[in-house]
Amino acid sequence: MKKKHVIVGSLLVIGAIMVGSSLAWWTWSTSSNEQTNVVVTVGGITIDYEDGENITNNNLIPTSTKEKGISKDITVSSTGQVYLDLNMEVVTLDDGLKDASFKYEIYNGSNLERGGNFANSNTGDNISLLSGVEVTSSPTTYTLYIWIDGNMSNPNTMYNQNFEFRLNAEATDEKPNFAKQTLQKLGLTVNEGTPNFSHATTRYEGIYKAQDDYGTTYYFRGAAENNYVYFAEYYWRIIRINGDGSIRMIYDGTSAHTNNEEFNNDRFIGYSMFNYTYGDNTYIGYMTGIDNQCTEEYCAGTTNTTSYEQATSNTYNSVIKTFIDSWYETNIEETGYSEYLADVIYCNDRSISSGDGYGENATTYMPSVRKITNNTPVLTCSQKNDAFTVNDTTYGNGMLTYPIGLITSDEAVMAGVTVSSRTETDDRSNYLNSGNMYWTMSPSEFMIDTTYGHNSAIEHVLYTDSLGGTSMHNNNVAVKPVISLKSSVNLLGQGTMDNPYVAQ
Repeated sequence: MKKKHVIVGSLLVIGAIMVGSSLAWWTWSTSSNEQTNVVVTVGGITIDYEDGENITNNNLIPTSTKEKGISKDITVSSTGQVYLDLNMEVVTLDDGLKDASFKYEIYNGSNLERGGNFANSNTGDNISLLSGVEVTSSPTTYTLYIWIDGNMSNPNTMYNQNFEFRLNAEATDEKPNFAKQTLQKLGLTVNEGTPNFSHATTRYEGIYKAQDDYGTTYYFRGAAENNYVYFAEYYWRIIRINGDGSIRMIYDGTSAHTNNEEFNNDRFIGYSMFNYTYGDNTYIGYMTGIDNQCTEEYCAGTTNTTSYEQATSNTYNSVIKTFIDSWYETNIEETGYSEYLADVIYCNDRSISSGDGYGENATTYMPSVRKITNNTPVLTCSQKNDAFTVNDTTYGNGMLTYPIGLITSDEAVMAGVTVSSRTETDDRSNYLNSGNMYWTMSPSEFMIDTTYGHNSAIEHVLYTDSLGGTSMHNNNVAVKPVISLKSSVNLLGQGTMDNPYVAQ
């Protein structure tokens, strides 16, 4: 592995004129009159970095939006595949500017990569703007915004203060361990070895590593007390750090709940069937090959799929996907929190252990074998068609409307859940215990039922500290959605119930 470190620009802010009682402006200038172009060579691969036009004679005043502040376009490309870090080195920051209203954000198109404010910054700090972003021959332009948020209080201390920073670029031809970077950022450590997945655990065993579709992933196991997150005005519990460094977490209510709390409806977004129709293998899917033939009332239906390809064709939304998407649109999308979320895989693993996987043919799906027979959970999604993503078609199927899904039965087993039920007097303080059953995203089987007279698609549910199965045509089951925070999101706090991580 070879690295090259280079300073690629320097921008200076100097205090200017007081406006009113609490407003000020600053004039920006570059350290030279020439446009800065830097070439970075890494292991024979060349990165061209162009910082765009010079910033001169622009006024920085409190504004209603970032676009009215200062913006800087940064374009990168490479003759080969490398990974780039971009940092902002604080050269000078007078105390009067250390305020939450003095902000920065960097975007790739409309996607927020990283942002924050200078309230807790000091001279000499290196603020990460980009971390391990892949650079190829196709140019990518990032836009850096720095502005004073006029929607907040702008104290008089900001008047006539100095600020100077440099942009530092570093590149490597070795793919970074993004998950480990996030782990270190949160101050967490990893256990060696692999737990015994044949047992439930009700004590906190710590954090272990495994592999997912992006690389190394780190998961919490047992009665974790340091995986609380407050985001979008809800509490969540971290399941694991995905291999791309994003943070996968499960919904846990409008207030923080203990590991061994009794049933509380606050810990679910509501109740839903997985699908109304139950008489075909396709209805174990988060998306289906034929549409539900029932509305609100469950039934077997009269039309069946005739091939596995049709049954898993992701043509129609399931009932539960529609339910979750509606909640997301109201509580995440319309409240402006979508930009914090990563587009990662949510796996509806429909790989087959036995059977045909279509029509009314008896079928056993691999998640059931892994959890019941082998005690060998995995965090990879074996079929790209089952790897649900929004826009990503490199790792996933690009079929989601929003970046949200459900926990898998494999994740539940890794978190310390067992197949066997425990007695009511046993301690069930695993962090996934919510006192009621709720859906996972993992199919179990299509069952030929000679007792009750109807064949049924069966999905795994999670109940207290055990995994079971329930027919999708049964009564409504609780729903706890899963989302993933981007690795670039700043998390403040300790991750405890009283001091949760808070997304900034």
